[in-house]
Order: sequence, then structure tokens, then C-alpha cells
Amino acid sequence: MIRINLLAGPRARKIRPEWDVRAELALAIGLVVLAGGACLYYSGMLDQEIEARQTEKQDKQKQLAALKEQVKQVEDFEQKKKLLEDKNRVIEQLEKSRGGPVRVLDYVSRSLEPLKLWLVRLSIKGNSVEVEGRALTNDDVVEFVNNLRQTDYFSSIQLRESRAGTEGKVNVYLFRVDLTLKG
Repeated sequence: MIRINLLAGPRARKIRPEWDVRAELALAIGLVVLAGGACLYYSGMLDQEIEARQTEKQDKQKQLAALKEQVKQVEDFEQKKKLLEDKNRVIEQLEKSRGGPVRVLDYVSRSLEPLKLWLVRLSIKGNSVEVEGRALTNDDVVEFVNNLRQTDYFSSIQLRESRAGTEGKVNVYLFRVDLTLKG
């Protein structure tokens, strides 16, 4: 008869395949070398990018220096332009006012009788003219004011003062006339 053993007996272990330590070591070294190579490649790329950025930065700094120089030149030009405009404005004002006193004196001198009336002071401030003088008679002062009114150069002619006085041993009339220039 056949005998069947239903009890478990000693079993044989499964045999695992053993790896060769040298193969594992070679694989590890290969992975380390591959990782090191990847790091070196990445480092090289970063170095190239850093160098490119530094070159770009230097170019930008050169452009900035050139632009600063141009800005300085423009500011100097604008300052010189403003100075010249101010000088031109002053010259124009001087040219406008240069002929004014001469014309005032011309019209005033045409209006007076030199043997009867003489001027002591003539003051011009803007459009206002103040004339002070002496006359032998009060009629000479009135004639002078009327002659001024006949000119088209003055407006608002006002006799401010006319009083009798003496100069030396001669009786004279001291007068003051205020005028306004037209236009």
C-alpha cells in the first residue's frame, strides 16, 4: 500500500539568485558617474548663462553711461538756451526802452520856450513821466502844459503844482507836471 504523508515535513528553501557584488558596485559607480556628469553639464550651462548675463549687464552699463552723457549734454544745451533766451529778452527790452527817453525829451523840449521856461528834473518810470522846472511867469507854465497836450505822444497831462518862488534875486514859478505815455 501506498503511504501518504499529510504532515508537512521539512521543506526546501527557494534558492534566490545571488547577484554578483561586482555588478552592483559597477552599477552604483555608473550611476554616480552619470549623476556627476549631469551636474557638470548643468554647471557648465549655468556658467554660460552667467557669462551671457554679465556680458549683457556690461553692455547695458555702457549704454547707460552713453545715455547719461547725452542727458548731460541735453541739460547743458537747455541751460544755455534758457540763458540765451533771457539775454535776448533783456536786449529786446533795452531796445524798446532805448528810444523812449529820447522821444520824451524831444517832445518835451519842443513844447517849451527856452528863454521863459527851463527844466530841472525829468523822471521816466514805465509809462509815467514827471517833469519839474522853473518858469518866469505862470502863463509860461500854462503855455507849456497846453503845448504838451497838443502832442500825440502824451495822455493824461496834469499840472500837479505851480507856486511862486525866488531863485537868486529873480522871481520864478516852480512847477511839476505828470504825464503818461501813449501806447
